[in-house]
Amino acid sequence: MRRLASITLIAVLAWFVEAAALGDYFRVTYTIDRSGPREIRLIGRIFNTTSRDAVNVQLRVQALDAAGNVLTEPPAFVDRLVQARSEGYWEASLGPDPRISGFRVVVVGYKFRIQGP
Repeated sequence: MRRLASITLIAVLAWFVEAAALGDYFRVTYTIDRSGPREIRLIGRIFNTTSRDAVNVQLRVQALDAAGNVLTEPPAFVDRLVQARSEGYWEASLGPDPRISGFRVVVVGYKFRIQGP
């Protein structure tokens, strides 16, 4: 039983370290466009703070209610390449829902481009 608890604790700590590292490499900003009657659009930027180009950057966009519960996770589309010390653009759309009081956007995946000699 102790072994299972130790393995679980290690896995949880590894997840937190990985999430913290993602936050160190990227900064995400966005604006909310509610002007359309049939959709809410999030239009954002992602800043790559490293000295290496990032490709295949994946975001998780979550629409939240007032209690912080996730109502929906619309797909987010990010530029294919986010150059070193530069910014890329992303967008997500979802239907209007009066329960939505906020959003959470986090980087969940990426790869750094390896440059040859």
